[in-house]
Amino acid sequence: MSNPEEIFSHTSEQKEIIQNFLKQGRRDVPTYLEGGAEAKYVEIDDGELRYFHHKPDNIQTKRPVVFIPGYVAAPISWVDFSLPLHGIGEYYYLETREKKSSKIQNKRKASMTVDQTAKDIGVALENLGMKNKDFVLLGSSYGSTNILAGLSKKYFTAPTIVVHDPMVTWVNKNRAMEILMQVVPKFILVPIKMPLAYIATMGMENKANRKRMLDFMRGVEPWKFKRCTLQNNKLDMFNDLKEIEEEVFFSTGPLDRYHFRSEFYGYAKEIAKGRFIFMNTPDEDRQLITGIIGREFMKVTQNEGIPESLKQFEIRIDR
Repeated sequence: MSNPEEIFSHTSEQKEIIQNFLKQGRRDVPTYLEGGAEAKYVEIDDGELRYFHHKPDNIQTKRPVVFIPGYVAAPISWVDFSLPLHGIGEYYYLETREKKSSKIQNKRKASMTVDQTAKDIGVALENLGMKNKDFVLLGSSYGSTNILAGLSKKYFTAPTIVVHDPMVTWVNKNRAMEILMQVVPKFILVPIKMPLAYIATMGMENKANRKRMLDFMRGVEPWKFKRCTLQNNKLDMFNDLKEIEEEVFFSTGPLDRYHFRSEFYGYAKEIAKGRFIFMNTPDEDRQLITGIIGREFMKVTQNEGIPESLKQFEIRIDR
C-alpha cells in the first residue's frame, strides 16, 4: 500500500466536484421523519423490522436502494441520507434488530449476533420483493458489517453492493465494556444512559461527532444494546472476507474516532472483487455523501458497473 497521505487526497478539481455534489444534495425536502417516507414493518423469522419506504411518482433513477444504517443509530442521525433521494428515486431505510424499533417475539431467547442480523437481512430483502430485482444494497458502519457477514455466509446477495465505513472488528472491543455490560442491570441503564452520554462527550471538539454520539444513545434500547454488546464483543470477521465472491464497493470519507481509512482499504483488498471509493467531506456531511453515493449507483444498472460520476474517486487496490 502506498503512503496513506498520497492515497487519501483529492485534487482541487475533485474537491470542487464533491462540493457541488454536496450543494446539490442538500435539498429543502421532507426527510423520512417529516413525512417524506412511509414507516412500515417487514417480517423476519422471530419478529419484525421497521423500515421507511419512499417511492416518488416520477422516478428519475434506474433502480431502488436498500440502505442499512449503523449500530443502534436512531433515525434522526441519518435523515440527511434521504435528502439527495427524495422525489428522485425509490429508497428503503431498513433498521436491524438491535434498533429500538424492532419487534422481537421472544426477548428472553432472542439472539443479537451479527450472524443472526445478517440472516434477518436476507429474509427482509426477500420479503421486500428484492429477489431477482436489480437494486443497490448500501450499508454504513454496523450496517455494512452485517452485509459483509451475510455475503461471506451466502445468506443473500445483491446486484450491486456498497459498504460505507464498514466495521469488521468490534470497535468497543475491550474487557472493561464487557464487564460493565455484565454487571449493570438493564433497569439502571434506562435512566442513566443520556446523562452518561453527555458526560462522556463533554470534551469532544468535533461537534458533529458529539451530536452523532448523542443521537446514538437516544436510539439505545438497554436490553438489546446490552445483549448485542456481549454477544459481539469478540467479533472479528477479517478472515471471512476472503469468502465473499461478489463485487463489493467500499466507500469512505471523513475521519472520526471509530472509522479508519487505511483499514477499509485493507478490507477491500481481502475481497477478490473488492473496490474502493474515497470522497472526503466535512464530518457533518458524512450522511449526505453516503446518500449521494447511493443515488449515483441508483442512476445506473448492475451491468453498467460504477457510475461515470464516481470513477475518478475510485482508488486502485494494489493486490
